[in-house]
Amino acid sequence: MRRSLVAVVVAGLAVVTLTGASAGASAGSPVGSGRDRTLSFDVQFSGFFLLDFGPTGVREVPSVADPDLSPSRGDQIVFEDTLLRGGTVVGSGSGTCTVTAVVAADPPIALACQVTYQLPDGQVAAQGRASNAPVKNLAVVGGTGRYSGASGELTVTENGDEANTGSLVIRLDRH
Repeated sequence: MRRSLVAVVVAGLAVVTLTGASAGASAGSPVGSGRDRTLSFDVQFSGFFLLDFGPTGVREVPSVADPDLSPSRGDQIVFEDTLLRGGTVVGSGSGTCTVTAVVAADPPIALACQVTYQLPDGQVAAQGRASNAPVKNLAVVGGTGRYSGASGELTVTENGDEANTGSLVIRLDRH
């Protein structure tokens, strides 16, 4: 049971990062023009990396196959992912997710995540509660450049494939 929980946790912790096939505006579309904007990207997730804050100190866990992997409250997942459109790199996303609870539920891991996406015309920042489920919804809490004052919601979807890919859809509200 512990082993299967760890496998589920690790698969889910493969982190918050993006999905998509362009569905609306280009990455450079302004936010404040009176219409909602949707930005979509394919995501190449970075490899798994967890900082395990255990009773004997901090340990780096670079693989979900680590036999001693046992996520607990306070552990941090760190990531730097690549955003693509049509196979071309157009941006990146970096951030952390902190494990806030490991419970006997489905999904078993609760996370608090912060991420910033670097796009061609600025940055979009998001945060929120998530889990190790393959779909994560976060609040857009701001931005820079063309995305200054941005608000809205984003969805990161992990495909669960060996290539470690997914999608990101950012929905920006009027402001």
